[in-house]
Amino acid sequence: MRTLLRSLVPAAALLMIVASTAAADPGGPPAPDARAPQPKSSAVSPFAGAAQVAPQPPPAPPPALKVGRPTTKLLIREGQAGRLLLGGTWYFRLDDLRVGLSQRFQSQRSLQGWQEVGIPHNWNAQDFAFNMSSVGWYRKEFTVPRMPRGTPWVVRFEGVNHFATVFLNGRKIAEHAGGYLPFEAQLKGLRRGRNRLVVRASTLRSPTDLTHARPAKVNGFGTGGWWNFGGLLREVYVRPVRGLDVEGLTALPTQRCTRCAARVKVRMQLRNATRRKALVRLTLRVGKDRTIRFVRAMDASSRREVGLSFTIPKPQLWRPGKGKASLYGLGLSATAPGGLRAGYRTSFGVRRIFKRADGRVFLNGRALQLRGVSFHEDHPLAGAAWRPAHRRETLAEIAELGASVVRVHYPMHPAMLEALDRRGILVWSQAPVYQIRNDRMEIPSLRARAVQANREMVLRDSNHPSIFAWSMANELQEPPIGPGQARFITTTAREIRKLDRTRLVAIDRVDRLNQPEGHPALRSVDALGVNEYYGWYNGTLPPAGPATTQDLGPRLDALHATYPDKALFVTEFGAESTFDGPEGQKGTFLFQSRYVREHLEIQASRPFVNGSMVWALRDFRVHPTWGGGNPFPQPPYNHKGLIEESGARKPAFFEAQRIMRATPPLR
Repeated sequence: MRTLLRSLVPAAALLMIVASTAAADPGGPPAPDARAPQPKSSAVSPFAGAAQVAPQPPPAPPPALKVGRPTTKLLIREGQAGRLLLGGTWYFRLDDLRVGLSQRFQSQRSLQGWQEVGIPHNWNAQDFAFNMSSVGWYRKEFTVPRMPRGTPWVVRFEGVNHFATVFLNGRKIAEHAGGYLPFEAQLKGLRRGRNRLVVRASTLRSPTDLTHARPAKVNGFGTGGWWNFGGLLREVYVRPVRGLDVEGLTALPTQRCTRCAARVKVRMQLRNATRRKALVRLTLRVGKDRTIRFVRAMDASSRREVGLSFTIPKPQLWRPGKGKASLYGLGLSATAPGGLRAGYRTSFGVRRIFKRADGRVFLNGRALQLRGVSFHEDHPLAGAAWRPAHRRETLAEIAELGASVVRVHYPMHPAMLEALDRRGILVWSQAPVYQIRNDRMEIPSLRARAVQANREMVLRDSNHPSIFAWSMANELQEPPIGPGQARFITTTAREIRKLDRTRLVAIDRVDRLNQPEGHPALRSVDALGVNEYYGWYNGTLPPAGPATTQDLGPRLDALHATYPDKALFVTEFGAESTFDGPEGQKGTFLFQSRYVREHLEIQASRPFVNGSMVWALRDFRVHPTWGGGNPFPQPPYNHKGLIEESGARKPAFFEAQRIMRATPPLR
């Protein structure tokens, strides 16, 4: 019997799903020569589904106006001194008809048509049927603490999906695309009294987006490998700029050997927001008992990157495993005459990641043998608008499983990374660049945005010792690797190394038994993520027949022979399960359990496979007609999870748990 949550899906929606499943894409990565259908023309959206409009609710009395003040409660430890959380009561209204701009929602004083919400929030969290692209508006009435007249304020959005337009007191101050990376804007026109911050968030997608670029066959809305959640998915912060601002602080430790001293290279991004030159006194505090002082000059209205290095003679190493993850606090304060001041705090860990010429990866002198899972930020009730309780729940599931490594298709919430740092769980970090076709990769502007997404990921997350690999993309179209894709791979690898040479540079690829290998562009990466579904999906190129689990071992041997110097990781494998039945029948819980066990055993028998990640930790939503290779699918859910969407553990969870708990992360 399926979970209670399944009963929450409206019956009409279920009928729509069942009726359309016959025409569904069978799931999994697109065929190499697949071409998405050309979208129909639309004045608003490039996808045909833009014409479908959800019914508008009847008018309701407007909520009472609540004017809030930002608070000192911080959910993320890393960041600027003086940050304030802009939480409390926000207001939201859906704009399916896309009339908000013409009706100037950004300037409305009335709350008619708005409803109270809390942030983070997404409007389609409990959509189990349509994955409808739309527009939502968010509004916050607030005041800020009194500061000297003319003090600039900055607003920081940790994540708005997908296209954000930001207004302050009716005036546009920022635009941004991309739901999983932060952006900032100066609050120009901020008043001493009440202010109105309005955000227009759109999930209408384009064929040139980095994710969800395919129009769904059933309704034309943009779709990808997970639900297109819309809204303010992560928190909003504001901070005053008292003449100076520390916009970033990064520490990258290196060691010549595991027992050697650590050399820590620090980068500071400073901003002088005044109209005069400043002699800035900087104080760097390392741990509890070390202070470094220095002075730098800055021009008026300028930004400057400042670098320095220091040595830790006998470092406490960050190691995987609970209670072994040693962290060093790092704080920076900046002052200048005239009361100018700013600060920043973060933490870092000292550990040495080393790849040998034979592709074996070592952490602190010991070979990796990682076992873990991928997951999506998808809660049946909250969607992707995770709060601390949702992160704690996921961390508890990871710990119960015994996973030593985790992976997501986009940068995780910073608070999640901080928790993984403390718990000693490794992270395969991935930029939100997903299943882009070769013809799209020929577009220079798209490639530039994909490279920039990687840069932003590295800049935001370089202080997290749990991250050991930067994966630039997942399942780009191949074969072949087109010229544009090749340029993207080589350019991105170069740009990542400009920022960080202490981690692996990787790319995750669909693996097919008989696909061509050895493209020169792959020489630029350190590691290859192998997404293999042998014995579940077809796993071959036509005209070859389907691959089986027995093909996996020889295929891994062939990959190692082709790329002897590359670090190989199995980044995805899994099977759907939705019902009881015999072990030999696809879609049963016992089939999934055997599949996970056999694949983990085969991968473990190859010492050159540095780690394995089951797809996935928990069932999650994909699109309305998802099949996923399951003979009895239950869309929109991908049921390859070890845990049902209700939280119930499947038999495969305990099989994976037995293996993972018996496998230490280091040999």
